[in-house]
Amino acid sequence: MTTLFSHTDSDTPERATVRLDPSRTADREVPAALFGKFGEHLYSPWRVTNALEAQVLYNPTVGSWSFQTREFGADGGRGGIHDPEAIGERIEQYASIHDLPDADRLRAAYDDGTALWWFPYGEAAVETSPDVGTAGDRAQRVEVTESEGQPAGIAQWCYLPVHRTTGFEGRVTLRAPSETTVRVALHSVDGQRETADRGGSLGPTIAETTVAAGAEYETSEFTLEVPESVSTEPGTLFGFSITVDDDDAVIVDRALLSPADHVGTADPEIVDLFADMELPVLRWPGGNFASGYHWQDGVGPVESRPTKPNPAWDGIEPNLFGTDEFLAFCSAVGCDPVICVNAGTGTPEEAARWVEYCNGSTDTEMGALRAEHGHPEPYDVTYWELGNELYGQWQLSWTTPEGYADRFERFREAMTAVDDSIEVLACGNRLTDWNEPTLDALHDGDWLTDHVLVECHADAGTDPVELFNAHSGFAQQLGEEYRRVATTCRDAGLADPRLAVTELQLFTRFDESEDTDDGTLSEDDDAGLLTEETLPGSHSITEAVFDATVVNQCLRGGVVEMVTHSGVGNHGGGIRKQRQRVWADPCFYGQQLGLAVAGGQPVGVDVTCGTYSTDTAFGTDTSQWFGELEPVSDRPVVDAVAVTDATDYDFAAILVHRDAGTGPVEVDVDGGGLLSDVDTVKKRTLTAETMHETNTLDAQDRIAPTEDRVAVVDGTVSLTLPRYSVVTLTVE
Repeated sequence: MTTLFSHTDSDTPERATVRLDPSRTADREVPAALFGKFGEHLYSPWRVTNALEAQVLYNPTVGSWSFQTREFGADGGRGGIHDPEAIGERIEQYASIHDLPDADRLRAAYDDGTALWWFPYGEAAVETSPDVGTAGDRAQRVEVTESEGQPAGIAQWCYLPVHRTTGFEGRVTLRAPSETTVRVALHSVDGQRETADRGGSLGPTIAETTVAAGAEYETSEFTLEVPESVSTEPGTLFGFSITVDDDDAVIVDRALLSPADHVGTADPEIVDLFADMELPVLRWPGGNFASGYHWQDGVGPVESRPTKPNPAWDGIEPNLFGTDEFLAFCSAVGCDPVICVNAGTGTPEEAARWVEYCNGSTDTEMGALRAEHGHPEPYDVTYWELGNELYGQWQLSWTTPEGYADRFERFREAMTAVDDSIEVLACGNRLTDWNEPTLDALHDGDWLTDHVLVECHADAGTDPVELFNAHSGFAQQLGEEYRRVATTCRDAGLADPRLAVTELQLFTRFDESEDTDDGTLSEDDDAGLLTEETLPGSHSITEAVFDATVVNQCLRGGVVEMVTHSGVGNHGGGIRKQRQRVWADPCFYGQQLGLAVAGGQPVGVDVTCGTYSTDTAFGTDTSQWFGELEPVSDRPVVDAVAVTDATDYDFAAILVHRDAGTGPVEVDVDGGGLLSDVDTVKKRTLTAETMHETNTLDAQDRIAPTEDRVAVVDGTVSLTLPRYSVVTLTVE
């Protein structure tokens, strides 16, 4: 096997040399799938609601909210919270996370029978109670008395992407004991987020229309236009109401509101970001969620789709973004889908029907159903992952290693009987003996997955440099672990093991310490005490550096061919969406830069530079603080990979500064003849002043790539590699 990376130690830490050796090449191309993403259905509570979707309302199907404990049940998953005080605390947390003005109003409405996120509205007496909707799930009954001709009903606060469009399209499913006229409206709100008084009272109506409601449920479509006289300042809070003008009752089954510029049902800004990135693959719908998701709940007319409790997290699953919506999103972005099937509470037959729905001809039962839903042509989904983390009690219907091997064989047989061209991915775990029974069931061409969710803990006494360096030096340990997995696969008879990291993310936790005073970081570096605000996490530049080192290691090792990084839509690092404004985390840009090497042939890289180590770990008790991260010893400060003949470039290289304790490094990149006929190269740099720096709602482009041209002198490029940075060099 060709050695693609070598290191020679240097006693001059501020200087480094990177020499390329095109005589050493790997007999393979860099898979673009190393730069994929993962998205999971985690709805309203933790900001993920409506992340990929354009729809703006909270709990649009007025579903029965699920509040979950943090403890796992014997059969897997989490139990429910029913204590009113605990529920109230959770609602307060939701309101704070979503920048909503009055948690007490939401809590009182919930206690009185109103679906969470909605509340009674108007001067009249309004009484709410649950009812039954079109799919046999929860609907919302609203009774209005003493109205005296004034509108009253239910409402909610919402944010609208008015910085982008002022037109909105909606649909409501309603019925009423007797025929009546129902008004749907948008309102201004008294007390915005930036004001001291955040009372949140719905102000004047700014747009309205009416729909009819009768004895049977009917769905009505409508449009609303925010007038030019209304402020379109980004992040403005609005209200949405459903009301009647007379003493009457109305039963609401669902209310959807989307900006007029939606792409299918998707958020156009997120589609554009992923399309510009040229995202290669997207994994969906989970995650833990997948172990309780039944795909047929999410296809067909939305009125017939049931709202259910989220099987893995707080909240609900309204089934508005199902298979067809996900695959339409992938088509709009231009990426390949990876579908993770329910191998927890699901069955092989259910999974096989899903394959048939996506890939079968219209001569098949499920293919005909897909055509009935408006998609006669097969989707031809290639990648199917059989379950998620089923080794853990946090998964519904978790199992043993032998139990999973049994499930894998049954699921694989049923699914490939429908379409033998699909590629199946087995749920794996590099850290235990979990893989062993499953290896006997794998066929050549099958994949084995793994999750790299690096959880470690820090407190105010943790050295930030040690924390950063433990993560940036982890990739070598990971590479050794994957080499052992590949060897085990070969010993089991697999000629060409294929590994996929289907979740990758930092999970750094800040623990309050009673024994250590809080401190703050100095202005010019990170040599200070940690606080929760200065913890380097998945939204910071640290995640981008960490991801780059892991993917570089996978590129060199050759057995990991896919990485779907966690996550999208506020879940982990990637794309953020708050108050209907969208921006990218640093790690999103890091993946975008990394795609420069996709399709290329790796060449040898010899680096001469200083080293770093983690001598004190995260504190005195390394068993507590490091978790799966082993102490780092003599790691090269500079990490580098290079390729020729990439998809978009003749030459591309990635350089990463991995040591928080070393300042900028002056690097000479000797092209080894690859740059002899080139005058300049394009250099793109992603960096930040501190390891904890992030992009935010108010500073969305604080950390973004900068671009310039660098001269090539005698086949060599000289550049400065900033601390906390990922740099690409490319020749088109």
